[in-house]
Amino acid sequence: MNPDALRMHGRILDQIAEIYRTGMVHGADGAAYSIMPASVTPERGRFLADLCRAEHALATLEIGMAWGLSTLFILEALAENGAPPRAHVVADPFQFSRWHGAALCMVREAGADHMLEFHEQPSEILLPRLLAEQRIFDFAFIDGNHRFDAVFLDLVFVHRLLKPGGLMVLDDAWFDPVYLACRFAETNLGYAPVADFADQARRDRGAHRRPLMRAYRKPLQEAPRDVFHFVPFFDGVDDRQMALERRLRDEGTAALAAGDRIAARRALLEALRLNPRRLKTWSRLLRTFLPVPAARDPADRARGAAGDQARGAR
Repeated sequence: MNPDALRMHGRILDQIAEIYRTGMVHGADGAAYSIMPASVTPERGRFLADLCRAEHALATLEIGMAWGLSTLFILEALAENGAPPRAHVVADPFQFSRWHGAALCMVREAGADHMLEFHEQPSEILLPRLLAEQRIFDFAFIDGNHRFDAVFLDLVFVHRLLKPGGLMVLDDAWFDPVYLACRFAETNLGYAPVADFADQARRDRGAHRRPLMRAYRKPLQEAPRDVFHFVPFFDGVDDRQMALERRLRDEGTAALAAGDRIAARRALLEALRLNPRRLKTWSRLLRTFLPVPAARDPADRARGAAGDQARGAR
C-alpha cells in the first residue's frame, strides 16, 4: 500500500471502530442516529471485507447503503487492494429520504469519498444503464429491497455486470425471497456457493438454518440454457416430481371422464401428495365425490347441453 492509501485505510478503520463504539452516525442534517437494528454487525462487515480483499477486487458494486457500515468495510478492503478512484459504485434511492445522508457523511469523514460513485436511483433503473455502459465488476453485494421481484431483478442484472469468476454476496440469505433468488443462481445460472456467514448460536437453537449471508462464484462460462431449459429453484420440487404430478393428474382426469371415480380419486390424491397447492387438482378430486352427472367436467356438461339443444332444434 502506498502512503496515501495506508493513511486512508487507517482512517476508514478508525471510522468503523468509532461508529460501533458509539452506536451512532451523523446525518447531513447534523443529527445523530442509532445504527441499530439496520446495520451490519462487525462480524458480518469483516466477512464482506475479507471476501473483497481475498478477491483483490478493484471494481465493486453495492445495492443498498443504509447507514454505510457495509460500504465502509468494502472501501477498507478496496484501499488495501490499491483500487482507483470511484472504484465502488453504490445504488440507494433512500439515502437522503430515509437514511438522512448519513452513509455519505461517514464516508466523507473517513476521507474515502473519492473512491465512491454514488447513485440516488433505484437499482432497477441504474443497473440496466451500467450494463449499457458495458461496466464490469469484480465483486458485488446485494442488500437492497428484499421482496422477491426486486432481489431477483438485482441478481439477474448483477449477474450480467459481474466478470466471469467474479463474486456475488447476498445479505439475509435466510429470508425466503432472497433464498429463492440464491437457489435460482445455483440451479439456472451455475453459481457455486463459496462462503457463508452463519450465526451458530441461532443454528444451535434451531433458528436460521440457512446462512445470514452467502457468497457465490460466477461460473467462468455461462451455464448452457435455451428457451426450453429451466430448472425449478423452489424447495421440494424437481423436474421428475413435476412430471409425475402432471401424469397422475392427467390419469385422474381421464378416469373421472370414464366414470371410474375410485381410480380417479386414487390418482388425484397421489398428485396432491406431491403438490398440495394445486387448486385444479383439488377441484377434480372434489368431483370424484359428487353424483355422476355433477362429476362430469363443466366443459363436457356445457358441450352436452349444447348438443341437446341442437338435437331439439332439429
